[in-house]
Amino acid sequence: MSVTVRVPSLLQLKLTGGQETFEVAAHTPLECLCALESQFPKMRKWLYDEHGDVRPQVWVFVNGEKVHPDELTRTLGDDDEVAFLFAISGG
Repeated sequence: MSVTVRVPSLLQLKLTGGQETFEVAAHTPLECLCALESQFPKMRKWLYDEHGDVRPQVWVFVNGEKVHPDELTRTLGDDDEVAFLFAISGG
């Protein structure tokens, strides 16, 4: 199954050589993140915490709709688009 993954601009500059989208073979949003990490191992520290869990500030979207952390293993369809953003807060 081919899924498009959209990478946030912060990581495009640091890790992907400016490339914004990637086609990956994945069945779930979590598999998409794993596929990106495989291609760009330095992305691991941005996506996962020290226990290997997706960081809480990583928000995942499927076709523009936010996916809750407990839905990262839901099945994707052909031609779905997965995007992730970093939630940033400040004071």
